Amino acid sequence: MRVFLAWHNTFYNKKRTLAAIAGITFSILLMFMEIGFLDTIRRAASLIYNNMDFDLIMVSHDYEYMNESGRFARGHLVQAGVTPGVDKIMPMDMAIGQWEDIDTEIQSSLMILGMEEDPAFVKNLWIRDNLPFISQTRSVMLDTLSHPVYGPLVKGREAKVNGVDVKTTSLFSLGMGFYADGAVIVSNQTFAALSRGDGSKIKYGLIKAEIGEDLSALKTRLRSDSSSHVKIFERQEMIHMEEDYFVTVMPIGIMVSTGVFISFLVGAVILFQVLSTEITNRLTEFATLKAAGFTPGYIYGTGFQQAVLFAALSYLPALVLTCLLFQIIHRFTRLPILMTLDLAGTVFVLSFLMCLISGFLALRKVKKADPAELFHK
Repeated sequence: MRVFLAWHNTFYNKKRTLAAIAGITFSILLMFMEIGFLDTIRRAASLIYNNMDFDLIMVSHDYEYMNESGRFARGHLVQAGVTPGVDKIMPMDMAIGQWEDIDTEIQSSLMILGMEEDPAFVKNLWIRDNLPFISQTRSVMLDTLSHPVYGPLVKGREAKVNGVDVKTTSLFSLGMGFYADGAVIVSNQTFAALSRGDGSKIKYGLIKAEIGEDLSALKTRLRSDSSSHVKIFERQEMIHMEEDYFVTVMPIGIMVSTGVFISFLVGAVILFQVLSTEITNRLTEFATLKAAGFTPGYIYGTGFQQAVLFAALSYLPALVLTCLLFQIIHRFTRLPILMTLDLAGTVFVLSFLMCLISGFLALRKVKKADPAELFHK
């Protein structure tokens, strides 16, 4: 009975209902987009770390985030390599440079990753299998998710990196569009030639512990043995730190987080106005229900069910539209933006919370539905 009444009230005026659903769908779509972008920021910020296999990482004391990481002497990593409990070490470097298409002479920003050809430190199977192909001087592994302005993303093509001739000998797929238009992986020897930096200093030192080693104890031991010029972090600690920096410190993370709140507020205001108008127009009917002996729980429950109906009918089209928009955004930006169960579940909960809050505020008007007014008129 109650569900039927809520359904009838919702669709009594179909035009007004469709307009309300459209408005709420828009606000839920905004929440999907904002939270989706927030997830993308987190995913992009830690993309490299998530594709590498290490237990501990050594970075400069000046490290803030990947693009502002500072450099430290390679000797500190070599010293860590002889520490009891350490199995392997690998220096890894990163720099932002310029990619130039030889045919078009168009230059684009480029992330250059330098690493040793040790598959033990690589989780990404595509990168691991192609490591032997970067051993040749000035050979690069090119990211297939680089911007189309790079030209053909195929093996065998030649280009210039920071004015140096290079040849694409292999491919991988990662998508570093958050930092640059594209990315290449090279050997540390080639990296020194392309970046023209100080080869005695590096940005990252990846460390693998011996099997069964206590990572916390090893980290403490390495910190005590190392100088104050470096820091040591566990893998997950580093990933969380990088993600949190982008979300809580970088302007883009703060803006997107604010956008989530604003989109939630917009949807709540729209639904409050819809329900408030609906209840105002039906105060006489609510008074009739009271006069007929229906309990306040029944009456309020009907209003809340109507709010839930609006949430359900708005969530599904917003979900479909978001999936389509994510595909379009990924295609043109190459950012790792995608629909996940966590994202769908989070927005689902927020949508119903939004509707329940709006319903609670709007239903306060039901108190004004006085049965005595029916006979007073």
